[in-house]
Amino acid sequence: MLLNLQQLAQVLQHSPVGHTIDYHRSIPSTMLIAQKLAEQPHTRSGVVIVAEEQTAGRGRLQRRWETPLGQALLVSIIMKPTQFAGWQGLAPMLLSMAAGVATARAIEAFSPSFTGHVGLKWPNDVLLSHDSDYNMQKVGKVAGILVEGAFHQGELLYAILGIGINVNQTHADLPPAQPGAPAPTSLRLFADQEFDRTALFIALCHALGELVHPDQPAQALRTEWRSRLWTLGQMVTVRTTGTAGESFSGRAVDVTPEGSLVVEDETGARRSFTAGDVSIRTG
Repeated sequence: MLLNLQQLAQVLQHSPVGHTIDYHRSIPSTMLIAQKLAEQPHTRSGVVIVAEEQTAGRGRLQRRWETPLGQALLVSIIMKPTQFAGWQGLAPMLLSMAAGVATARAIEAFSPSFTGHVGLKWPNDVLLSHDSDYNMQKVGKVAGILVEGAFHQGELLYAILGIGINVNQTHADLPPAQPGAPAPTSLRLFADQEFDRTALFIALCHALGELVHPDQPAQALRTEWRSRLWTLGQMVTVRTTGTAGESFSGRAVDVTPEGSLVVEDETGARRSFTAGDVSIRTG
């Protein structure tokens, strides 16, 4: 079933996120359209680009994110500094935190069956687990987040939050798991039922609107984001994205206020990572 645009327009018309929806049935990527719209001065913060299908979607580290028609929730959300004026120089990382927390909140608010079963993998994959101990070998990745920003002389002009949530896909619709990464899953596979993507869209817009506004205290957002990070306490290998392509293995012990992951190796040496690809170690 396709998204109910009439319901979305009615419910979200006064919302800080989702007041304006740019809808597409099938496009290569919502991010590409969002970038063009964000460059236009009259485009308001909180505009959402949504597609029923992406044929060349992008995830983190240039990974592809393709989905069947009408099965996932695929959005790119334009955010401008007026909406997060109090965050100053930390806006990019705080927006990334907000996107992850909002996605987790939306899934939990969307259906009680997910309460207590949604977490985050640093920096911002969204995970599902049936187990209360959140064993990273048994969790599934249900959503991915990509945050891109445009700067001028060091100041953030706008950011785009790309969020893709697997909603009604079956096993046949999902790609195979990447080595060291949680296997892809969907809300349908986790709960054994199909879900209304329109209701999830509304829940996501409301959750993000609550988190991203001029009066939102950064510390409260950091605290919730950290509390949802299932990566902490796990043995991991972090591969940096630079040309050197180095890796560092150890236990993920903490995150800094700026959102960097702190990893401690077997000698007790610690390193902080602002970006990278995290694999969970099995031995």
